[in-house]
Amino acid sequence: MKSIDSLKSIDSLKSLAFWLHLLGFSLKSKQFQCQKIKYITVLFCFLYFSGLLPLSGKGNSKRDFPLLDSEQILFITAKPGETYGFLDFYTLTEGEWAPVFEKIPVRLGRNGLIREEEKREGDGHTPAGIFPLQRIVGKKKREIRNLEYNEIRKNSHWSDSPISKNYNQMIPYPEKGAVSLWDPYIYELFFVIEHNTKPALPGFGSMIFLHPWNEDKPTSGCVGVSKEILDTIISKLDGNKHPSFFIQILD
Repeated sequence: MKSIDSLKSIDSLKSLAFWLHLLGFSLKSKQFQCQKIKYITVLFCFLYFSGLLPLSGKGNSKRDFPLLDSEQILFITAKPGETYGFLDFYTLTEGEWAPVFEKIPVRLGRNGLIREEEKREGDGHTPAGIFPLQRIVGKKKREIRNLEYNEIRKNSHWSDSPISKNYNQMIPYPEKGAVSLWDPYIYELFFVIEHNTKPALPGFGSMIFLHPWNEDKPTSGCVGVSKEILDTIISKLDGNKHPSFFIQILD
């Protein structure tokens, strides 16, 4: 087995397949097939030891390490500075990772991806990191397997004012600096990307969602995708599988 120092010297995700092979994995038909331990655990260790994934950063805690027990992962990837990216949705079924879909185009913030600890309010960046998928918000009544769902009402707002005690929280009333969720089509249905939510540190970014987007321009910092894709994801999600977002800046 290679030493941790050797792992730390890796500077590209291109080496991932090699290290998975050393740890008892095979790569076949774009699926990682587990032979000794879970692929996700190995991926997490690889990213950590190679310096691609910090254990903690300002604005979001990594205490629960969401990828370690995830059996459903939404991968969102893009090159530095790009406002276009791709979404891949994988789920673990009977011990094998299988794609629900791959290479779905998405739009990102007007300034592309940035490491989550560097994200700031209004900077136009989409935060890169690992986030649990725990909450979905929408206008229609829905039942989603084992996941929290919040139905939007006419007075539903989300605060993006760093000076508010409700910063980066959904609230049932209007206030200064809060955005109405009732009218814009982008809030008809959205997944909360849990950046800077628990706790919400003033100024470190708010309202980071995966939401509908049909415009030919970047977002303000969210991830935009077609409404049809969101509906497909919802039909497959199961909270008992601990779904997570893995948002990564590619080399």
